[in-house]
Amino acid sequence: MTDVLVIGGGLMGLLSSYELANQGLTVRLVESHHCGREASWAGGGIVSPLNPWNYSDPVNLLVRFSQGLYPDLVDRLVGESGIDPELIQTGLMVLSEELNLTQTNGTVVETATAWAKQYRVELKEVDQNFIRECQPGIATDVQNGLWMPQVCNVRNPRLLKALKTAVSQHPKISVHENTPVVELLLADEKVHGVKTKAESFYADRTVICGGAWSQQLLAATEAEVQIWPILGQMLLYKTPPGRLKTILLEGNRYLIPRKDGHILVGSTLENVGFDKATTDDALIELKAFAQSMLPLLADYPVIQQWSGLRPASPKGIPKIGPVSGYKNLYINAGHFRNGVVMAPGSVQLLVEQILGRSSSLDITPYQSVS
Repeated sequence: MTDVLVIGGGLMGLLSSYELANQGLTVRLVESHHCGREASWAGGGIVSPLNPWNYSDPVNLLVRFSQGLYPDLVDRLVGESGIDPELIQTGLMVLSEELNLTQTNGTVVETATAWAKQYRVELKEVDQNFIRECQPGIATDVQNGLWMPQVCNVRNPRLLKALKTAVSQHPKISVHENTPVVELLLADEKVHGVKTKAESFYADRTVICGGAWSQQLLAATEAEVQIWPILGQMLLYKTPPGRLKTILLEGNRYLIPRKDGHILVGSTLENVGFDKATTDDALIELKAFAQSMLPLLADYPVIQQWSGLRPASPKGIPKIGPVSGYKNLYINAGHFRNGVVMAPGSVQLLVEQILGRSSSLDITPYQSVS
C-alpha cells in the first residue's frame, strides 16, 4: 500500500509524483505507454499563454504563480538529473494587423496594456523598425507589434527527460510504464486503487493526471468533468544557432527558437477526437506560415512533423483538487495549451490540498469537478 497512486506519466503526473515524494509520501506512478511522450512532449514549451489577455483571471493568476516557480524547479532538476531543460528568456513578439482594431473592450493594444498593468508584466507597443532590429530577416508588413521581453521558453522534451530521471531514481517513487489502467477500484465513496491488465495497485489516495484521457479514466465515477482532446500539429527546422532570436506569434501560429538552432513551428487546432495522425495539409500550412515570417527557412528542410492531443477544458481552466463524491480521489488535468507554463503552480496547489495545507491561491475556480 502506497500513500499516493498517480495515473498518467506526462508532465503533470511526473511532476506531481516528484513533488509529493519530496514531501515524504510514497508514490506509485502508472502510465499506459511511455512517460512524457504525449501532449507535454509535443508542445512548444513557451512559458506563457499565447495572447494571455484573452484568458480569464483564473488562468492568468495560476500562470503568474507558476512562472515564479520555474527557475527553482529547473535548478533542482539540473542538480538531480544532470540534464539542462534550457529555460531561456527569449521574449515574445506579437504580430498582427488587427492590433489597433476596435473590439468590445477597446483595441487589442488597449486590452493587452491593461492586462500587463494588472499582472505586472512588461509589455510595450513597438514599431516596424524595432521589430526588424529585434528579429533580423523577418518578412512582415505589420507596422506595429507587442513586445514581451520577459517571456521564456523551456525545451520541453529535455524538461521531461530531466524530470523522468529524477522521478526514476527517487527512493519514494515506483514507476510502471506500459501499464494501462483497466478500472478504478471504487467502494464506500473511496478509490481503493486501480486494476491493470497484469495486477492491481492500492493506495490511500489516487490522483488522475491523464491529460486528454482524464475524462475516460473518471467515467466510472460519474464525475462531471469536461476534458476533451484537441489535436495540434507542429514542424521542426534545423538552422545554425541564432537565426531566430525571439518567439514570433501571429494569431495562433508561432516560431520558437532553441539554443542549438532548432526552430519549432506550430500549431494547428483540430477537433478530431483521439486521432493523432499528421497530415500533408498541416505540413503545407505550417511551412507556408513559417517561411512567410522568416524567409530564410526556405533554405532549410523540415526535419520533423509531429502531433499531440491537448487536454481542452472550458475556458482553458484546469481541474485541480478533489473529485466530489470521493474522499480520496484527486485530479490535475485540463490545462489545454498551457500545461507547460502552469505545471509547477498546478502541482503545488495539488500538493497543498493533499497535505491539508493552506493554499497559495484561491482554489475555487479549479475545483468544479462534481
